Amino acid sequence: MDKPKITRSVSAGTRVYYIDARVDRKGQHYLSISEIPTDKSPGRKKRQRIFLHAENIDMFARAFNEVANQIKNDTER
Repeated sequence: MDKPKITRSVSAGTRVYYIDARVDRKGQHYLSISEIPTDKSPGRKKRQRIFLHAENIDMFARAFNEVANQIKNDTER
């Protein structure tokens, strides 16, 4: 995998999330989101990753925001 064009990280509890903008060998843009545990326990840490092609990013963002807003509304009550 090539170096990301841009990356952002979010440290949240025992996890770090990386959000990367990448370009594949065919020149297609995509987004990758990685989750890496940060706990100090021995053993290999398994990285979880999802990939979103450029044409699906808006749909994903809308769905994410809808669910996130619902959670925020539920916890504010």
